Amino acid sequence: MKVSVLPFDMASPGDGSGVRRALRRLAIHDVLQLAVIAKIEGTATLNDVSRELAGERVAAELRRAGGAGLERRSLTLLSVGCEGIITPGGWIIASLRGRSSQGTGLAVGHARSRPIAMRDRASGKHMRAAADAVRAAMRRAGLDRRSAELVLIKSPIRLPGGSTAASRGIAALGSALALGELRYSSVGDSSLCADWSLHSSKTMAFSGTETDCCEVLVLGNRPGGDPRLRVDRAQLSDLMDTAPLAGLAGGGEARLVFYKAGIARDGTLRGARTTVLSSEMPSDKQLRAAASGVVAATFGTTRAFISGGAEHQAPPGGCMAAVIRDLAGSTGG
Repeated sequence: MKVSVLPFDMASPGDGSGVRRALRRLAIHDVLQLAVIAKIEGTATLNDVSRELAGERVAAELRRAGGAGLERRSLTLLSVGCEGIITPGGWIIASLRGRSSQGTGLAVGHARSRPIAMRDRASGKHMRAAADAVRAAMRRAGLDRRSAELVLIKSPIRLPGGSTAASRGIAALGSALALGELRYSSVGDSSLCADWSLHSSKTMAFSGTETDCCEVLVLGNRPGGDPRLRVDRAQLSDLMDTAPLAGLAGGGEARLVFYKAGIARDGTLRGARTTVLSSEMPSDKQLRAAASGVVAATFGTTRAFISGGAEHQAPPGGCMAAVIRDLAGSTGG
């Protein structure tokens, strides 16, 4: 398997020019699966239409480049919120036909769950749908529980009065079940956003109003993957735990940095009070802004996929980071 990781910037949520240029760098007829992941500027509120604008533009560019066939083989994961020093934009991650390598390297796969009815969201049915989608994406990537390193999962929100935290949390619990990190017998109906000892160590979950299903991208390292690229991850005890992050910055050029920012349930950081959970500004916005500075200082870039809210994605107060690195240090796809 050959994998291409191609960055693009966006001047606005409706700007598809960067996606168009990135797609031109691909041999479209060789694409097996393709994912577009991006951080979109917007208010990140439940009625924010920036996701829809970006989603429509990305879909149009996929059809322009490869028709309906490419669109069917593609998954678009959009996350709103570029607070701090995050440059709006994203990456195309594509698996392409190619002679299997004898070495070990990056492999990717994506899948969607069945639609989740509004009444079933943030429930056991939602959790099982997330788990099924993660397993399907792992199969498409040729990854097992040990070789899968990172799961990105977009989860639908229950409306009206939807909770983005519950949407993220239920998806993370489902992912942890698929990865073998948790057992069904340990996760009850009352576990969601209550039993914080239950969490994944390999999952970044985010939510949206524009989807009715769980959308999943799984990345890992396996024999036959692209030996030029590798994905690695680290658990961070909190936002100030920079040593594991610095460890990810070594050993090859960072092509894509992921960071999931969390904070303790009482809003403290190493025993000191903060206003992350008590001010008028939503906590997710504050977490993204804080994490953006840490990531930029560590990796020397403002282009990173940073998401706030680590419900069931790390131990209480913890964060998670991952990086796709180019072992050859090249700048190509």
